[in-house]
Amino acid sequence: MGKPEWQVERQPAWLVTAIKKTITELPGGYAEAADWLGVTENALFNRLRVDGDQIFPFGWAMVLQNASGKKLIADAVSRQSHSVNVPLTEAEEVDNGDINQRLLEALEQISAYSLEVRKSIEDGVIDNEERNRIEDQLYLSIVKLQEHSTLLYRVFCQPEKVNAPGCSPERSVRDVTP
Repeated sequence: MGKPEWQVERQPAWLVTAIKKTITELPGGYAEAADWLGVTENALFNRLRVDGDQIFPFGWAMVLQNASGKKLIADAVSRQSHSVNVPLTEAEEVDNGDINQRLLEALEQISAYSLEVRKSIEDGVIDNEERNRIEDQLYLSIVKLQEHSTLLYRVFCQPEKVNAPGCSPERSVRDVTP
């Protein structure tokens, strides 16, 4: 009996694409990536073939994501998992202006999503390429809104106190930070 595609696929194309995009975000591209990882460029190329016999280690992908400063791999994993990656900012490092700026960015992103939808339905049909662009804009809109609300609550809400039943009173109250 055949296995589901997600079980058979050793190194999914979506992950390879995210890793390649992350590498191209580095100023030095593949040469810089190889330097970060202490390997040759050929070692990178060999591990980034979808049907190859080698796999790109996930730890390497995370090193490159940190070096690039972009969360392309985390976003790709989130999308594949049907979830959203919301970047967290240290609450101590923001003020009201930053929170309002995040809301403005979310509204701008929603506008970009709306424009993409409008362009895509002009001919009465949404093709695969248009659908991918719409989904990209929608994902970015959700991320921006979640980023804003998460930061808003982290800055302005008091941490919840949780009373764990069955624990001694001196250990039963702890902070829960969203």
